Amino acid sequence: MRKNKILSVIGGLAAFIFTSCDGIFDVDYYTFLSEDYIFTNESTIEEGLLGCYELLYPNSFGGSSWGVRPHMMLANLPTLDVQASGWDFNYCKYEWTASESQFRYSWKCSYAAISRINSLLAGMESVKESVFKEGIKAKNEVIAQARALRAYNYIYLGKNFGRVPMLMTGENYSTSPAKPRPETADEMWKLIIEDLEYATGVLDWQPLNGQYGRITKGMCLAYLAEAYMYNNDYDSAKQRLKQIIDSKTYELLPCFASVHDMGNYWSKESVWEHSFYKFSTMTSYRCASMEHAGYGSFCLSWEFYNSFEPGDKRKQYSCVALGENNPYTGEAIGVDPAYNAEFVGTDHNPNVYTLKYWREQHGAMKKDHNYNPCSLTMKRYAGVLLDYAECCFRTNDEATGWEIIKQIRNRAWGNLETGMSGEYVFGFEDLSYVRDDYKLNKVKVEVPDAKSFYTRYKAEKGYTADVWLVALTIERRHEFNIEFELWYDLCRSGMAEQFINCEYPMNEGWTKRDFPFYDYYMLFPIPTDEILNNDLINEEDQNPGY
Repeated sequence: MRKNKILSVIGGLAAFIFTSCDGIFDVDYYTFLSEDYIFTNESTIEEGLLGCYELLYPNSFGGSSWGVRPHMMLANLPTLDVQASGWDFNYCKYEWTASESQFRYSWKCSYAAISRINSLLAGMESVKESVFKEGIKAKNEVIAQARALRAYNYIYLGKNFGRVPMLMTGENYSTSPAKPRPETADEMWKLIIEDLEYATGVLDWQPLNGQYGRITKGMCLAYLAEAYMYNNDYDSAKQRLKQIIDSKTYELLPCFASVHDMGNYWSKESVWEHSFYKFSTMTSYRCASMEHAGYGSFCLSWEFYNSFEPGDKRKQYSCVALGENNPYTGEAIGVDPAYNAEFVGTDHNPNVYTLKYWREQHGAMKKDHNYNPCSLTMKRYAGVLLDYAECCFRTNDEATGWEIIKQIRNRAWGNLETGMSGEYVFGFEDLSYVRDDYKLNKVKVEVPDAKSFYTRYKAEKGYTADVWLVALTIERRHEFNIEFELWYDLCRSGMAEQFINCEYPMNEGWTKRDFPFYDYYMLFPIPTDEILNNDLINEEDQNPGY
């Protein structure tokens, strides 16, 4: 059931902080508020806080990033499981450069948000607690949300670009137009961890005022654990993840298909979503297949389509391929032979498409209505469980790690569906074209033992990593395809190179990858504009390989 109190972080409801920006930032996208105005009462402070949330939706800053950051190009295309056919085709070929507009835009948008947050935090230092009806508690809650948002933006920057300049309270590109990268990654992550530790100690499990879309304790703990994992501190990460699990705040939804049901925002599985208004072009994906007037970056590889074990229902709930009908709209795949292909190019696609975001609207059959509204889930409880499993394996608790993987696979095979009311999963418009395998399980089925399966899988594919790490990698692959987790998990866990070489061997299969994988691909280049405009960052500071 959709939550009825979703925090709106778009346009007219969000006042912008009074920060001005020079260099690579364009001030045209700011509404300026005076300090005398914004910090005088609780309601105007709240407006300022909403201005910090507002840049979770980057199109409000100007330009276009498909209505979402992280852009799927950064989060998905390098896995090769997600493939593209247009301007972003080069990201499937690892042919990006430091001058790419999407790198510049992601950097620019993140620091715009950080600048707003830093201005708010600086102003809050002089605000008396008597301004707030609930005194110091309410003041600390504002500070905690702001600091968590700052950490979230830095995590995004760190995962994509490595060490980045750390603008802190009161700093922006006007007050600090030049700032170096930290000497070590540890220095960067230390500041991120400090912000999240503070927020975790202040915020509650439930969102403030029942407004889903606000930062919560669970969100803070999930990203705090991620920060510790990037720091190789798996004991600390494990503790934070255990707090989430023990809280009983979240749970796996019984049916994997319902995770992305468009009437099921902020479900019990959702730890962190970006929430927007339905039916706004700012909040939607043009997600039909190319032949039905969709976008090419929702193409999936044939390797991914054929990678599922028999019985794993995540396959039919995640993708639709040539010769099949979209079970939610009835549209046939492969009607136009011009789009039939094995690997993407500028004029064709592999005819495998995601079902996670292609659920409600028809494509060309409903002219100008092939945009689907989405509440974008950035952290799911399934991700918390798999991160916890990884921490267990890395801290010599192998038994618990395999037990967690078993939980994920048990849901994937449909065993949590048994006993649910209704014969079909959510969202079907017309049952006449729904296949039998979309029916909910009536009885529990046997799930193949994960350790045994992945022992064989490791040998067959040629992986050299531990069996448990191969298992986690492939389970994440099947859980989070075209979401915003997999590429970063591959890079952080050290599995990116093995995954590409084993799942997409050179000049083999459908994709026929014809380029080598290099370690430096795991970070994107510092944008050229930053090097040109920041006097304390030069070409020698560029990430290796670029």
